[in-house]
Amino acid sequence: LFATATSFKCLFTRTSKNCMHPNTLSLTIACVRGSTARRNRPGTKEADMFNWPDQPLDKIDTTFATQQYIQQLIRKDTVDVKAIITLPEGQDEAVWQYEHLRIFTMQLNQMVVLFDEVCKASTCPVMKATDEWMYLCASHKEPKECSAIDYILHTLDNTTTLLNSDKSFPSRANIPDNSTKHFQSIARRLYRIFSHAYFHHRSLFDTYENETRLCERFVKFCTLFKLIPKKLQIIPDSFMANPSL
Repeated sequence: LFATATSFKCLFTRTSKNCMHPNTLSLTIACVRGSTARRNRPGTKEADMFNWPDQPLDKIDTTFATQQYIQQLIRKDTVDVKAIITLPEGQDEAVWQYEHLRIFTMQLNQMVVLFDEVCKASTCPVMKATDEWMYLCASHKEPKECSAIDYILHTLDNTTTLLNSDKSFPSRANIPDNSTKHFQSIARRLYRIFSHAYFHHRSLFDTYENETRLCERFVKFCTLFKLIPKKLQIIPDSFMANPSL
């Protein structure tokens, strides 16, 4: 579902020690119930993928249950953003936020692949949304201007490293209290990628958004969990399929 085309922009194919290992992210982890293996086997046709019954969160018995449940909701109906982001009863809120941020990062990697021919240092020499909002890249010793595509790749690389940090997130089943402080910073930086896409590559933004509702889901998620103040949300709500939800 979230596979990307170029390895240097993709969480799935990186091999450094800081990457999110494919075994961690894969949608094809076996989860056997009776005689049904919840796995897409090699050679499965696209139309036949994920051809198994949905399960309640408390019935998914794997280490990655929360991730798999969120992805199940996304596959079921991408437009039903409220159902996807609403915290299930009994679910740990920090784990819920963490897994959503991982999935947002994965899907943003896919969106960025679409930028290859349109977002270059020559066409977007600085990272900005509107003329009033220009962003400095914090991936250097001192924050400095980067081209938009470099800023975006640096942001996704740093987010991947942080979310995969054994120090900050030693377990996906229990998020340390002092690690949740990273969520707001991650959300703000990821939002800048959406804002650049919306204001400077609108046709690509619209195409991807119509297929995934990714930005709508991200904005509503960040609003619900108070990760980004409304005053910093500069993308008009009019792009949403259901702005009132």
